[in-house]
Amino acid sequence: MNKDLSRRTVIRLGALAAAAPAVGTMAAGSAGAAPGSASAATAANAAASQPNLPIADSWQVRPFTLSQVTLGDSVFKEKRNRLLNYAREYGPSVVNGVRDDQRGPDRMLRSFRVTAGLDHKGVNPIGSWESPDGNLRGHFSGHFLTLLAQSWASTGEQIFKDKLDYMVEALGECQDAFAALAARPTPRVEGRHGTAIRFTGTPNGHITGDADFIRLPEGIVSGLTDFTVAAWVKSAVRDDNARVFDFGHPGDAASDSLSRMYLTVHNDTGPRFAITTGGAAAEQRVQATTALTAGQWAHVAIVKSGSTGTLYVNGVAAGSGELTLSPSDLGSTPANWLGRAQFPQVNIKFLNGLMDEFQIFGRGLDAAEVAAVAADPASASADVAWYRFDEAPGPVVTDSSGRGRHGEFLGATDGRRHPGFLSAYTEAQFIRLEEFTTYSGTGIWAPYYTLHKIMRGLIDAYHLAGSERALEIVTKMGDWVHSRLSRVPRENLNRMWSLHIAGEFGGSNENLAHLAAIDTDPERSANHLAAAKAFDNRRTVFPAALEDRDVLTGIHVNQHVPQFTGYLRIYEQDTEANAEYFTAADNFWHMIIPHRMFSHGAAGGQYGAAPGRPENTNPELFQPRGDISESLHYQAATAGTTSGGGETCSSYNLLKLTRNLYFHNPDPAYMDYYERGLTNHILGSRRDNDSASDPQVTYFLPAHPGATRGFGNNGTCCGGTGMENHTKYQETIYAQSADASTLYVNLYIASTLDWAEKGFTVTQVTDFPRQESTSITVDGSGPLAVKLRVPVWARRGFTVTVNGAAVDAAAEPGTYLTLDRTWAPGDRIDVAMPFGLHTERALDDPAVESIFHGPLVLPALNRSRDWRQFTFYPSLKLDGDLAAAVESLDEPNFFATHEHTLRPLYVGINDAHHVYYKRVEPKVVFGSVDSGVSNEARDDDGDSFLDKVWAAAPFASHGLFVRRVEEVSSQWQAAGRFPRRERQDVLVAAAQAQKDLRAG
Repeated sequence: MNKDLSRRTVIRLGALAAAAPAVGTMAAGSAGAAPGSASAATAANAAASQPNLPIADSWQVRPFTLSQVTLGDSVFKEKRNRLLNYAREYGPSVVNGVRDDQRGPDRMLRSFRVTAGLDHKGVNPIGSWESPDGNLRGHFSGHFLTLLAQSWASTGEQIFKDKLDYMVEALGECQDAFAALAARPTPRVEGRHGTAIRFTGTPNGHITGDADFIRLPEGIVSGLTDFTVAAWVKSAVRDDNARVFDFGHPGDAASDSLSRMYLTVHNDTGPRFAITTGGAAAEQRVQATTALTAGQWAHVAIVKSGSTGTLYVNGVAAGSGELTLSPSDLGSTPANWLGRAQFPQVNIKFLNGLMDEFQIFGRGLDAAEVAAVAADPASASADVAWYRFDEAPGPVVTDSSGRGRHGEFLGATDGRRHPGFLSAYTEAQFIRLEEFTTYSGTGIWAPYYTLHKIMRGLIDAYHLAGSERALEIVTKMGDWVHSRLSRVPRENLNRMWSLHIAGEFGGSNENLAHLAAIDTDPERSANHLAAAKAFDNRRTVFPAALEDRDVLTGIHVNQHVPQFTGYLRIYEQDTEANAEYFTAADNFWHMIIPHRMFSHGAAGGQYGAAPGRPENTNPELFQPRGDISESLHYQAATAGTTSGGGETCSSYNLLKLTRNLYFHNPDPAYMDYYERGLTNHILGSRRDNDSASDPQVTYFLPAHPGATRGFGNNGTCCGGTGMENHTKYQETIYAQSADASTLYVNLYIASTLDWAEKGFTVTQVTDFPRQESTSITVDGSGPLAVKLRVPVWARRGFTVTVNGAAVDAAAEPGTYLTLDRTWAPGDRIDVAMPFGLHTERALDDPAVESIFHGPLVLPALNRSRDWRQFTFYPSLKLDGDLAAAVESLDEPNFFATHEHTLRPLYVGINDAHHVYYKRVEPKVVFGSVDSGVSNEARDDDGDSFLDKVWAAAPFASHGLFVRRVEEVSSQWQAAGRFPRRERQDVLVAAAQAQKDLRAG
């Protein structure tokens, strides 16, 4: 497992083992007894209704389902119960003394129903990112589905199943409504003269909008020098840059196309016409000074006669300018569109409004003729094309000029779009992503990310709660994804997924590969797998990860981590053909852990400029490899107290990726990191109070000096993953080998495992991490190997007894200890694992540290943004225990040092803290004896003289301590760090410190 890690670095981090585990094994005699008892009754119903999860043949170990493991009393259950309260009561469920358990689900469904044209029950929107016109709406509802499914599977409490089934059924109704709307022929509506066409626009501020438009024949204005284009327009809203028409050549870069002519409904003071053969900078423009009024019909015309262009509004000249370019200069234009801009349109909106009587004349009309056409479109012959929109409903737009230049309406009608679509907004964002629209207020916001959350929620409703309706809905959604992406060229897909935020797709590839694994229809399964592979990010990150080439600096953490869990799902479908997917995922994980990992398990944050690298002020991006201290210093100087990196979504997905890699390779190092992230960042991300209106979880849990936790986040991404984090704590406590011969105990969390297939019930009683031991009772009979993870931090011992008898087996930190025996009902395993205090350095600065108690990082409470400075070595005794410098307080895991309280992050109170401090050990001091020699020199490992000496602790005697000082000082003198006289002073001080170093 070693990826650019020395053993010294591994030990110092306390996070990873450098190679495959050495396993201590104990064989024991057999004992006969009755099989194990059943699990808790509260989860029995959930277990009975749950379909089997898809198990990959490549997994060496397999998880148990949520319903097989129930939580016992501990801080984990306390945190979970607070989210269960939110799941029950959000809405709120009780108003004026009347309970309505559908109010919360109805609020989650509101945007889906509005977009599908259904009754939204009069409920209020969720708000935040789930506002009625928000471009990420629907994502939080998907997380809420998962919350309900996990809550049901964990507790069997009927209210969660009822809410879940209600939401699933309603989403199915929305999907059916979308399908019915898509099957309709494009309608014609009442117009200015007869009937008109309706353009729905883009959903940016409009709530709905299908990004529909009309395509006219290629070269429709070719060869024209003078011309007139006129139309009646009734804008629903006055959108800057929304196009009446745009004729030209699609671009192939993020810039506008170089050659085009267009007319907008509004720019600056009114409509604008522009023509260019050199892009936006070379546009020749005519700007109208008369603005159109939203909701009112207006006649707009652009006339070019000679070198003069004139814009008319309602038959009256409203602006003019010089035009030396004409359509003939554009050549034969391939893209001639009504209601939309050239490709790539970037952040320009589609037209939202009605259009009638669109006419193209092959000459420049005079003012009287324009006024006459405004009064009566038939007053002049539109000799190029004339679209009256009086034809029957459908996609064909008839050319009434007799030239046969018929147009085609492209929208969410006429059966053009797959009936499996389901979202809380229209397909417009997906369409615009395919045109490389960027992330912004007028652009788009990660449509496939939102889709992933909805699909994941439905998949969880199926797997965790047995909802066949959910499977039906999500399968059709998978068909819809395939229908869209299967026709997008690979080059375009690569570019889409490389777009910052806009191209973020969450774990959509995971969802599609999951569907491929469970679908019994070979053709549909193959389509879903092809759709999963369409999400391959092959422009930058995937090929770099495959080559083990680190390109993560400055890219979005949460945009990329879940992609690699999806790659593992693809790998599992055919491990030989898809081997590169596993390699990429494994390499990617090792680029983060430990190289970008903060002590509480998070990654990402702001960082300063360096040669060849600009500063980054976005806390959601990966910091440079090996950059911990430098990022913290930059954040301390520039970031807000609640925004300094450590995005909770990112840790959620890092733990998920870690767990899935572990299934393929049960190296305990994965679980050491998993425990770190779970017991520090995730457990610390939930406030310790109940709320029916808000999940009360963090967005960021920053580690810089004086940072705080901003609890809340209803509607945000981290609010969504936060709902999931705290209702699935049991998912990785236990695992089983592929042949079911071995039980892995990975986490020491109070819980009961019902392993009915083996006839075993395993109950773990502990208040870990507020307790430094656990008791595991095995009820059942028969042979079974039980592997107990020996945490990498367990340096003060890991002692095991079975039925009171000590186990004589090696318990090396960072490995598994195996108990291989025939078990009898009531057999009891007791494990003691004293935590002990230890420090962990930042990778890039040996003076910047965190202090731990066992697995728990202990931030120092203080509001100052200045670094805390701690000195420990003068307080140490021969045993080297930091307890001599850090006072234990009454509460478990609470300590004090240097007049600061040290408190674990699982205490969910928003006090300012310092996860890191600066270690200041300026002189070689033993107890109260000061040698007068500087301790500031460091060796190639970044260690000071005192670091080297105390690394050998504990010392059985003062003589052994002095011998260690002699050895290290000799090395220091040989390296030129100590002159001979200073070495002598150090030796004298060590000898004189015997009394001070004696434990007292």
